[in-house]
Amino acid sequence: MLDRIARSITSRVSPRTSSSPVVIAVSSHYGSAGKTTVAINMALELAAERARVLLIDGDIQGPAVANHFVLTQQPAGIQAALRIASQQRFDLEQLERLSFQFQRSTLRIMPGSQNFPGQPIDPAAVANLLDTARLGYEFTVIDLGCLGADSHGAQTELTKTIFSLADRTVVVCLADPIGIFRLLNIENIIAGAGNPVDLVMNRVRNSVIASARREIAITLQRLSTLEPKAYLPDDPQHIDQALRQGVPVTSLSRTGTFRQALTGFVRAELLGRKGALDSRVAKLG
Repeated sequence: MLDRIARSITSRVSPRTSSSPVVIAVSSHYGSAGKTTVAINMALELAAERARVLLIDGDIQGPAVANHFVLTQQPAGIQAALRIASQQRFDLEQLERLSFQFQRSTLRIMPGSQNFPGQPIDPAAVANLLDTARLGYEFTVIDLGCLGADSHGAQTELTKTIFSLADRTVVVCLADPIGIFRLLNIENIIAGAGNPVDLVMNRVRNSVIASARREIAITLQRLSTLEPKAYLPDDPQHIDQALRQGVPVTSLSRTGTFRQALTGFVRAELLGRKGALDSRVAKLG
């Protein structure tokens, strides 16, 4: 099963051109919007393009990345990384020790922690972790906690710190009226980001909103300054199959509508291939 995933990642032959390393923070405005699914499959799509990718589980309240890969044993992960970074001893060797390589791909994964300590987050340690990641990886994708959460606690501090230090942010919004309403409540947080923000509408369903992509775009144009960069269709056939098999969606058929839209987003927005086809696929919904 895992061999099939690895073959899928290494199957594409066109390498990406080199560029400055990019740290991508992935968050949402509330739980169950699908940010972890998007973060994992986005990292795998980048790895499929031969990029060196580090995926970090920064959702310390509910770490789920390791569960998606069905890991029973895992390294200490982000908790130990931040502790060592606070002691100014963190480097690429420590990073590799606290993470694992995903099969024969160019993807490396740093899992989360179920027992994250309650002491305040050290911003300098977080900056050290991200700077070290930039030295070894072209892309660092971080699955964070939710934006707009309570203003106290380690999770909120970690999310806000990484949000401010990342090179760009992906905000995942559930494509239904409640999701859009909650998104509008954190527009000021998104607007205050010091880096480019890509809004991704997830689980787009015409059965919930007639002509969903068009109606969502019109609503956001009227009520906000936010513009979605991608509409990821609700694709239960492929996503449920991935969950049953314990594999990422990117390991399954390329004909799945979720994967097609996500691939278009990664190529057009994250890799900078502004081809008309990839941009259209990402926004078809």
